[in-house]
Amino acid sequence: MQRRVSEEIASLLEEAERNGSCLAATSRRLRRDLVRRVQTGELVSPLPHLYVRADLWRRLSQTERTRRLIAGLSRLHPSWTFCGTSAAVMHGLCLSEAVQRPIEVAAASRTQRHPTGDVARRYVSGDRPTLAAGVPVTSIERTVFDCARRLGLREGLAVADSALRLGALDRERLAAYVREMGPHHHGYRTALLVAALADPRPENGKESIARATMYELGFALPDLQVPFADPMDPSRVFRVDFLWTLPDGTVIIGELDGGEKYRDPVMSGGSPLVALRGERRRESRLTIDRPKIVRFSPDEVDDVAFLNRLLETFGVPRDHEPLIQIPEELPYSETVPLEAYGLP
Repeated sequence: MQRRVSEEIASLLEEAERNGSCLAATSRRLRRDLVRRVQTGELVSPLPHLYVRADLWRRLSQTERTRRLIAGLSRLHPSWTFCGTSAAVMHGLCLSEAVQRPIEVAAASRTQRHPTGDVARRYVSGDRPTLAAGVPVTSIERTVFDCARRLGLREGLAVADSALRLGALDRERLAAYVREMGPHHHGYRTALLVAALADPRPENGKESIARATMYELGFALPDLQVPFADPMDPSRVFRVDFLWTLPDGTVIIGELDGGEKYRDPVMSGGSPLVALRGERRRESRLTIDRPKIVRFSPDEVDDVAFLNRLLETFGVPRDHEPLIQIPEELPYSETVPLEAYGLP
């Protein structure tokens, strides 16, 4: 008997994993057996009635965990349509880990609530849901609109840029949709700005957040992913993240350093020193025509006072008033990750 139960649970877990979901326990008997395995540490239950192998859960990124939670909840509640940040995750859009919870579910009325803080109900009307990864979600237009107006310019632009990059939307269609939704929606003006600035060229959400922060600080928007031919090998092309060309011909290159190139064995060539050497060679060739190169990390983008002073120091121009109040900068201290020197 016990062996048959173990085989059944193993089969159900494998099926859920293949489907990119947590195991949704729909019967009391199954939940009782799964709870015992949680108590032994074999499984974890990240939300009520959802189960996953503990070793798998530890290996998953936050976004992968969110996707499995949503897929599992959809199996527990087939009538639910996911919206907002949860729909964005299922559509495959860029979204910071910090804004992925709670799970967001569309509600038919403004008074509908959910009994726990793990799930938030959001009023959605007039939308035609679609399927993303097998889960009912709000349309791509409504998803981007809701994220833009609720998350603000930085996160909203990351979502919108990724929708354009995937080819799920274009800027004109997004702008028309936002105008159609109208100013009676909270956050409408932010959504309009996101639609105006959305661009498919950023390679990731961090670049989108950096660009949005630059705009909030009043700096002119840069050109994106601009190609430069390698002077040693014209068939080889380097792309820079951001580029400003001043009226006097001065070129300023902005590079966002995420750190992955030093930590990820695939990106580093197996060694941080190999990655650092390659980065130095690339930069030496980019500077052959004497452009300025300003480097910054995602953490430095979050420190808006530091980013403001950094871009000012390198001469990045402003073309509009800042949208935010620029805080006073704390005493300057620059740290370099040990990985950059090949140290543990």
